[in-house]
Amino acid sequence: MADVLLHAGALGATALSICCLAASRPRVRMQELVLAVAMLLAMTDVVLGLSLVAPVWWAAVILATAMLSTAGLRDRGSSRAVRSARAMDALGAILMATLLLLMAGPGAAGDDAHAGHGVSSTALACAVVGASAVFAAASVHMAVTMRMPRAAASFPVYVLRRAAPLAMGASVLLMAAVAVV
Repeated sequence: MADVLLHAGALGATALSICCLAASRPRVRMQELVLAVAMLLAMTDVVLGLSLVAPVWWAAVILATAMLSTAGLRDRGSSRAVRSARAMDALGAILMATLLLLMAGPGAAGDDAHAGHGVSSTALACAVVGASAVFAAASVHMAVTMRMPRAAASFPVYVLRRAAPLAMGASVLLMAAVAVV
């Protein structure tokens, strides 16, 4: 029962993050929306057990879209806050892809049959859960300390821009909790 609640919370947080992303910026980059939607679709498929696409392929799609979303990250036309948000989205996507593989079960992310090649799945799970906790803390820090341009000073935009990293951090942390439970 706890895993059902954690799954529902993670899906809800990801959906909230997408809504905040779409509503908070006057011109949202298509790569950011594609990444967010890919994560939501992958999570929905894996969490609901639909098995429309193998988790390893979902992970590949998420990782590819994460790389595409960081294209032009050093673009001088973007503010530091926008570049930071895009980098955090990509990091969250990498963690989410790894968590999807861990949740998919034996063989998806490597199991003890491959332990002779290096890290066991238990050590990998611990590392990913730890990284997820650090990511969630960084998301809170980002939401609290991010600078807002004057144009974003209106209350709804202010709340939406701060809610997006919080929602992503919550989603990653809830998915990590599912991997542990």
